[in-house]
Amino acid sequence: MLFLIVNCHSANRGDEAAVHAMIDELEIAFPGSEFVLGMRGETRYPNMPSNVKMIDQLIPSDNLQYRLALLSKGRMVIGKTYSEFEKYIKMADIVLHAPGGPSIGDTYIEDEMGYLRFYNLLVNQEIPYMFYAPSMGPFNEKKREKIRKRVLEGAKKIVVRDPISKDYVSSFVPKCEVELTLDSALQHDINKNVNNEKLKTYARLDDFINTHKKCIGVTITDLKWHPVLSKTNVAKNISDTFIRFLTEIEKDGYGIVFIPQLYGTGNDKNLMGEFCFNKENYFVIDDSEGYDTYFQQYVISKLYAVIGMRYHSNIFSAKAGTPFISISYEQKMAGFMNKMNLEKYCINVKELSFEKLSEKFELLNENYGLYKNFLINEHDTMKNESHRTTEYVVNYLLGR
Repeated sequence: MLFLIVNCHSANRGDEAAVHAMIDELEIAFPGSEFVLGMRGETRYPNMPSNVKMIDQLIPSDNLQYRLALLSKGRMVIGKTYSEFEKYIKMADIVLHAPGGPSIGDTYIEDEMGYLRFYNLLVNQEIPYMFYAPSMGPFNEKKREKIRKRVLEGAKKIVVRDPISKDYVSSFVPKCEVELTLDSALQHDINKNVNNEKLKTYARLDDFINTHKKCIGVTITDLKWHPVLSKTNVAKNISDTFIRFLTEIEKDGYGIVFIPQLYGTGNDKNLMGEFCFNKENYFVIDDSEGYDTYFQQYVISKLYAVIGMRYHSNIFSAKAGTPFISISYEQKMAGFMNKMNLEKYCINVKELSFEKLSEKFELLNENYGLYKNFLINEHDTMKNESHRTTEYVVNYLLGR
């Protein structure tokens, strides 16, 4: 089998985790398969299997190249990226939209047409494609209605990872059967032995965790990059809240471990470093290739709790059985917490305050044993629910 996995967002541990897990599980289902990843960004995912090739994602503009490829149904293309993608589109057994987003919908509307034009090419060439558990929506922009419906209705299967996205898509294209699963990263367990050895060789981090009675993992983003929230005063509020909160819990003896989710030129390691007020009680995990997404998941399993602004740090925590507080800025986070009946540990970023965060942390401490046992008991359920996305792909390919 040849799988073409497109629109993989690069330099992000979360997207890396979701894509790596889907490859691992599809390889189990179809041994000897090949995988080609269309990467949105120059940075490649580290430590991928040898049967994975990464190429630049085709992001069509409304120009002669796109119109020629559309009208000729891919028979006439101009440029290296178009030629390379047309080759793999024709060779692939299935094209899969990588788990991420919400890339299709109003939130990132400025970038959306690059996604929609690509799928429009597939529709025109009758190439089979599926949406492999991303988030999507909302769909209020009327000017995009026609092409959005064409793209969604042209898919062999639409699977989403959160109930809010399911409601958005089901309402927008009622003729489509939309499936709800869970994030792809949950379906594949990490190799604990390999990552334990890796942690031992990372002596500074290993010593930090062992010398603190309890360590709290933290992911922070200032949201200055967000197309909607960047226009609000949320960045200052995030900074003020975390400075005060981290200072307070440090006094109680907690060690703070920052877990960067972005790497490469746009890394968030530097931002997290601004919240390190001393070397004794604050640690930022290195973002080099060796400390990849599977390593981060193992480290989280060694922590007391996590406070996560980044979606996948919450997914990693749930998977590892580590209680966490989610600070939600999009439906993917709120939707996951809602589906798992963990809303009481979730804060909408617009409502974030020192008092609210302290209240949730106190709640987590009071219910720590129950919370941890709940996550441990739900591990296989989450894993199986996530794996259903892979099963939809397998069933389609076997039933052709």
